[in-house]
Amino acid sequence: MQLTAEIRTEHGKRPVRRLRNQGMIPGVIYGPEMEPVSIKLKKQEVEKFIHALSEAKPVTLRINVDGKTQDIEVFVKKVQIDKVTDEIVHIDFYKPAMGHVMRIEIPIRVVGKPIGVEKGGIMEVLHTELPVETLPGALVEHIEIDVSHLNLGESYHVRDLKLPEEMKVLLPADEALVTIIVPKGLQVEEVTAAAPAETIEPEVIKKGKKAEETEEEKE
Repeated sequence: MQLTAEIRTEHGKRPVRRLRNQGMIPGVIYGPEMEPVSIKLKKQEVEKFIHALSEAKPVTLRINVDGKTQDIEVFVKKVQIDKVTDEIVHIDFYKPAMGHVMRIEIPIRVVGKPIGVEKGGIMEVLHTELPVETLPGALVEHIEIDVSHLNLGESYHVRDLKLPEEMKVLLPADEALVTIIVPKGLQVEEVTAAAPAETIEPEVIKKGKKAEETEEEKE
C-alpha cells in the first residue's frame, strides 16, 4: 500500500483545523532512529485505503523533501477518529529499525467450521487481534487459526499458536482466543439422554418385601 504525504509546518489547533477544511489529514512519523516528522495526507486518498489499514501491514509513504521524493516504509500505529463525525482527524505512523523489537497488534483470521458448531454449539471469538513483540523481519500481516477440530466446550488457546521464534505473544499461554459455547438447552438434552432412568426405587421396594416375608416366616 502506498500513500502520498507532504511535510507539515502548520501546528496548533487553528492551522490544523484549516488543514482539515482543505481536505488534508495531519499525521506524524516517529521511530527509534529518527526525530518525529509532522506530515499531511490527502483525505480522499487515505479514505480509499482506510479499510485495509492495519498495525501489521506495511505502508509506503512517498514524501517530497527539499525537491526530492523519498519512500519510507512505516506502520500505522494509531488512527484518531472524531466521535461525532466519524472522520479521521490524525494518523500516527511508526518507522521501525532493523534489530529493534516492535510492539504491535496482529489481526487474527479464524478459518474452518468447528465440529462443536455443527452439533449446535456457538463459536465465540474472544480476541480479534494478537498483541506481540516482534522483530520487523518476523512480522506477518495476519495470523490464521484453524478451529475446525474444536468440539463442544473446547477452546483454541495461545499455546496452540505456531509463530516465528522472534515473535513473543503478550498474552498468557492459557488465554483462550476462540471457544465453542454449549447452549443451556443443549446441555440439558445431552445430560438427559446420557443418564438413563435408574431402578433404585424398585430394588428398595423388592428388598422391603423380602424383609417382610422373612419376618412373617420367623413368626
